[in-house]
Amino acid sequence: MLHEYRSYTIYPHLFARYCALAEQKAIPIRKDDYGRLVAFWASEAGKLCQVHHIWEYPDVNERNTERARMVQNPDWMSEFIAGAWPTMRDQKVRFMYPTTDIAVPTGSNVYETRVYRTVVGKFREVATALTERPRGETSTLVGIYLSESPEPNEVVEITAYGDYAQRLKANSESGPQRAWLADYGEMILDIDATTLLPLPMSPMK
Repeated sequence: MLHEYRSYTIYPHLFARYCALAEQKAIPIRKDDYGRLVAFWASEAGKLCQVHHIWEYPDVNERNTERARMVQNPDWMSEFIAGAWPTMRDQKVRFMYPTTDIAVPTGSNVYETRVYRTVVGKFREVATALTERPRGETSTLVGIYLSESPEPNEVVEITAYGDYAQRLKANSESGPQRAWLADYGEMILDIDATTLLPLPMSPMK
C-alpha cells in the first residue's frame, strides 16, 4: 500500500480561496475515483498557510495511472486546477509506506506529523522504536511510515490528540520523552513537527 502525502504552501491572502476550492470543487469532482482520500488538514503550528493531504493507492504504478487519468477529466482541470494553481507558492510530494496499521481516531482531533531524518540505514530501527515513543494516554497513533521519496532515511509519524492541551501534556521535554530520546536519539539527525487541524472534507476529523 502506498500513501502519497502532499503538502502545499498557499499564499496567505489566497488561503481561504484555496480551501473553498478544495472543499467545493476538488473533492466533489475527484471523490475517491483517482485514489482514496485518507486525510485533509491545514497547518496550525510550524509553517502556516499550508494544506496537507494523504491519498492511498495499491502501489506506485496504480498511482501514476490514476494521476494520468485524473488530468484527463475536464472538470478537474477547469473547475479546480485553473483556480487552485495561482494560489500555490509551492508543492511537496512524499511517497511513503505504512509500517503499522492505520488507525482512524474518533471525535474531533488535533494532529501532528513528525518527520524523523535518520542516520543512513537506521530508518527501520527508528520506525520500530517509534512504536514505543510516549505520546500521552489519550493520544492515538495514526501511523508510522517509511519514506521512499523525495528523501530516503526518513520516517513519518502521525499522531492524533483530542485537543491541543493534550498535545502539550506530551511535550518533548517531559521525562518519558527524554528517556526515549536517550535510548534512540543517536539514530536520529533531526525532527520536524507540524500541528494540523482537519478541514471539513477530511475523512479523519
